[in-house]
Amino acid sequence: MLDSRARLAMSAAVAAAFTGVACKADDAATPVAGAESARVTSTAGVVSTATVARPTLAPPRKPERLDVDALKRAFKCGAEPPAGPCEVLKEFDACVPWSPVTQSGDGRFMGDGYVVKGGAFVEEVTLLRTRRVPSEEASPGDLPARIALAAIPQDRSAEREHAKKAIGAYARGDVPKPNNAAVRYVKERAEWVDATALAAEHDEIYVANRGGAHICALKNQRIVVIQRASERLHEGDGVYAVLFPVSW
Repeated sequence: MLDSRARLAMSAAVAAAFTGVACKADDAATPVAGAESARVTSTAGVVSTATVARPTLAPPRKPERLDVDALKRAFKCGAEPPAGPCEVLKEFDACVPWSPVTQSGDGRFMGDGYVVKGGAFVEEVTLLRTRRVPSEEASPGDLPARIALAAIPQDRSAEREHAKKAIGAYARGDVPKPNNAAVRYVKERAEWVDATALAAEHDEIYVANRGGAHICALKNQRIVVIQRASERLHEGDGVYAVLFPVSW
């Protein structure tokens, strides 16, 4: 348990934990122009033509899968009933193929999460948005989608209170009430800081924001998200959440 002063410090760190800044990797190689003719003139004035072949570039390498076992060791997840991040790490297994490109082009998710700083954690409702982008705007190896993580602001007390009710309904397979303030907030939120999404090993999705995030889709429409902190005092610092679809 955290005392009141420590809890306030943790709350102040929540917003920073969800700040995602897209980061692009440098190109693996400089593009080479296609086969073209080069005119070579000899001293005798004879013109010849030489062909420059386009080299074959290897496909971009997939990001590696998340080292779940290392995180379990960092939190000392054991035989006891898992709690907090250990509960989320237990779910991060047997990922199924999942496309972040939604039918509407703008998918919203919400669920229970934990923000970890210095190895200690506090509960925090976690939000995710996936936005479709044109294929021609995606770099080689990127998926045609950008993903953002966020939280409900502290000053949105009604939305934060209603979020628990909505998440409970989703967990039971029910639908939240139409006047649920949290669901309305998630659907109407306009400001998101998103980053490139890539297909990673073992059917995971990798989000190239600060620290990097891994997504594992489960068979029951839930997704498990683990966002690594860009600066870590503890190996496990970051955000751990299990999310349900709000709009697809």
